Parts: sequence; C-alpha cells; structure tokens
Amino acid sequence: MLYPWQQTLWQNWQLLLGQKRLHHAVLLLAEKGSGREVLAKQLARTVLCQNCDTEPCGVCHSCKLFEAETHPDFHYVAPVEEGKQIGVDTIRQCNRWAVETSQLGGQRVILIDHADSLGEAAANALLKTLEEPPADCQFILTAQSLDNMLPTINSRCNKWRLTMPNEDDTKRWVEQQMMQSIKLEAVRLNSGAPLATLQFVEQGQDIRHGNLIEAFTAFSQPPFTGIYEVAGLCTSEGRASLKWLSYFLVDCIKYQQGVSNCFVHSESLNKVQAVAAAVNPAVLLSQVRKVNELHRQLEMHSGLNEELLIVEWLTGFISHG
Repeated sequence: MLYPWQQTLWQNWQLLLGQKRLHHAVLLLAEKGSGREVLAKQLARTVLCQNCDTEPCGVCHSCKLFEAETHPDFHYVAPVEEGKQIGVDTIRQCNRWAVETSQLGGQRVILIDHADSLGEAAANALLKTLEEPPADCQFILTAQSLDNMLPTINSRCNKWRLTMPNEDDTKRWVEQQMMQSIKLEAVRLNSGAPLATLQFVEQGQDIRHGNLIEAFTAFSQPPFTGIYEVAGLCTSEGRASLKWLSYFLVDCIKYQQGVSNCFVHSESLNKVQAVAAAVNPAVLLSQVRKVNELHRQLEMHSGLNEELLIVEWLTGFISHG
C-alpha cells in the first residue's frame, strides 16, 4: 500500500507505464522517512507483473514471488549498514544481473537503494551499464539528494522528487496513526517526513528531546552547572542529539535577530528566550558551527570518545560566559 503523499508521483509513473515510456533508469529523490522504498518497490512490482502494465495484479506468479521476496528477476542492493558505501563489487554483480536472461521470460529489475552511497569506483562501474542499457532491464535508484552523486549518473537517469506533505498534513497523518496528538515541533525536527516523525514519537525521542533542551537551557545560565548531565543525555541519544542542539541554537540566533515567526522549536519558545538572553550572539554563532563540525566528525570517525568531545564543546559556553 502506498502512502497518501506518494499518490501523485505514482500516477505520473502509471501514465508512463501505460504508454510504455518509462525511462530505463529512474532516480527517486526523497527524504529519509518518506517511505521511498515502498514506492520504489511498487514500481518494481508493477514492471514485473505479468497481467497488468500500470499496477501489480497481486495474483500472477510474478506478483506472488515478489510478495514472498523470492522473485528471481528482482535484485535489491543497499549499503550493508547505514553510513557505509556501496562497493564496486556489488555494482559489478548488478551489471551481471542486467545482462542475464530473465528467468520468468519478462523484465528484470535492479533496485539500488541509497544510490547516493555509491563509491566513486562503483558509480563509474554503474555508469557504463546505464550508458548502454541492456534490453528489458529496469534500473530504479533512490537517494536523499544529488549532493553525493556523480553528475554523470544523474544525467543518465530520469529524476523524480517525492514532495513531502505540508507540516499540518504530516502532523494530522501521524496523529491518525497513533490516535493521539503530537507537537508540531516533532514534525519540524524530522524535516516534515511522516514516517520519520511517526518513529520519532513512537520511540519516545520527542520526550528525550524535551529533556535535553530543558537540561541545556538550565546549563546555559550562570553559573553553568550541569555540563555532565547535558553531555550524558547527548551521549545516550547519539549523534541525533547534536542536530537537536544545533536546531535549537539556530532558533536562539533567530530570536536574537528579531525573527519571531519561524521557530523550528515553537513549543520551546520560553527556553529559546532564556538561552538567547543568556548567551552572547557571537558565541551562539561560533558554537553552532562547532557542533555541526563535531557531528560531521563523529559521523566520519568511529571509536572517538563522544562524551569527552561533547564536554569540550559545551565548555565553549562557559569560557565565554
């Protein structure tokens, strides 16, 4: 089942499928938490369906195999774990699949999820196949953005961007799934992505986010006690906590500059006001840059002492206090 915000794009694809004009390489650009894999697999299932051109029938042999995840002509590729690259050997295997004969006598589909995780060698290996596509082979690529993809790969694909619903619609959808009200803040912290927001609230991250912001606000006031409490909350939550603090500090900067109507953390306005009043604007700006750099550092290098680095960053507020 597709999600409501995917219907418009899906209808566009259905039109092309019905006219047999779907490009041999489709690139779906969508936010994390948008359910893009569901949409990509719906396209794959439809391409492989033996009875219908524009939607999976659900009853043919191909659809049954796809549902059982044993379809011999469907190949799914993704990073082994989040943050890792897709290696060149994996793409070479994709290239071999692309030229094989279909076992069911129809199309072959290769779905590369997180295509923005392709290493340079892997991307170059894929490029050769996309430039001279084998007959009856459909490539489907998904990515969050084009920033980390080779321009040559982009130019060989037909690009589609999945638009997220507006904040109110996302909030309403999540509330319907959970049968409870949620804060708009939770939606904004997840860039409006409905599934990311749902997971955020289901896992209690909204509560832990509130606890972190409250602890940080108390720490930011002289005499700057509670540094290890804040660091401990950050460490237990992981790198996401640094993004939360970055967003919060940006709100404080906006408040200092008189921008009163575009808070990411609208429900935390009193805390934004408290920090904005206590911390020098130049310090806030410097600390935002440093926390973003720390986030990148922790993403790129494993084995670092996170708590020590976070305490060191927090000390920047005390030394300028």
